[in-house]
Amino acid sequence: MTYAQLVVVLAVMVGCGDNLKAKPDASQELPDAGRSPVERGRYIMNTLGACTFCHTPLNPDGTRDTTRLFAGVDCFIDIDPPTAGSCCLSTRNLTNDVTGLKNATDQQIKDAFTKGMRTDGKILSPVMPYYIFHNMTEDDQNAIVAYLRTVPAVSHTVAANEPPWSFINDGNATVCDMLGTGEAVPCVADSIVPSSIPSPAAGFPSMASALRGRYLAGMAGLCIDCHTPELPHVPVNNPIPPFFPRPIDMSKPYTGGRMFQKIDLGLIDPSYPAIITTRNLTPDATGLMGFTLNDVENAIARGKDREGKAVCAATHGSLISPYAALDDQDLEDISNYVLSLAPVVHDTTPNCQGPLVP
Repeated sequence: MTYAQLVVVLAVMVGCGDNLKAKPDASQELPDAGRSPVERGRYIMNTLGACTFCHTPLNPDGTRDTTRLFAGVDCFIDIDPPTAGSCCLSTRNLTNDVTGLKNATDQQIKDAFTKGMRTDGKILSPVMPYYIFHNMTEDDQNAIVAYLRTVPAVSHTVAANEPPWSFINDGNATVCDMLGTGEAVPCVADSIVPSSIPSPAAGFPSMASALRGRYLAGMAGLCIDCHTPELPHVPVNNPIPPFFPRPIDMSKPYTGGRMFQKIDLGLIDPSYPAIITTRNLTPDATGLMGFTLNDVENAIARGKDREGKAVCAATHGSLISPYAALDDQDLEDISNYVLSLAPVVHDTTPNCQGPLVP
């Protein structure tokens, strides 16, 4: 499995520090499904936060191997597929086994998914979107830990990361030699500044729903990641591989333009183009102008565009789509939030004409 398959990702170098301490707008009514902490944590990890996408291996038929839920994936990302196994990043075992999180403290676990600090004291690759999850409420952070304590143990020592990923892990909290070039770069991605996450446009009719959706899409979920463009490459001695993680540009949130390789998204139908570009989600003519609430819901949870064809993302409408299991209210809230965004001109005209969705 290779890089863009995570459909989540990547380092954010915008803002800094513990900006919010996991507190969204004071006026915002946070989503509350009435679940116990364990059930809330289960929902975040298996659905909203799409954690299974990276941390649970697949069966040969493309479905999730639930017997190894959260047991980690060896060589989840290989940024040099022609020489498979040479540039691999593996995802961590999160189960209650000694090879996983059994001996980690609650705080160590929270520091991993909100601050990028591994439980062994090393640095997590910014492929793990801790810079987004940093803004989760304390209650949701605690719910995740509560759920992880219930995940059945699976003995699996994941494969060691290989260069260039190992250059990140071998660094310290200040700087890392990310590409082995001798050039130091920030090792821990700065957290997204909450004020940079757009608020619903003034006068939006479903304001309470859209405010809840803002939290779900940009703090506890990952819509903001895939649908925000990347910053340009930072010049280094050796060129960054074409799909090596780069920061996202939080001056243009939700305007699309991220590129993923078709093969990395599990899209094998020949009707899909080789490179998939994420869509501008703002209601501009270059984005979702004219989309109804139902149109947005169909795209997010059912993987259907307005013509009934497949949207090109494994998180939407596929065998392993986590968003197919979104609560109806959460789906409505996220969709209302998308519709509430101010229009921004950014032409990322969909280049995908997938097959019709039943």
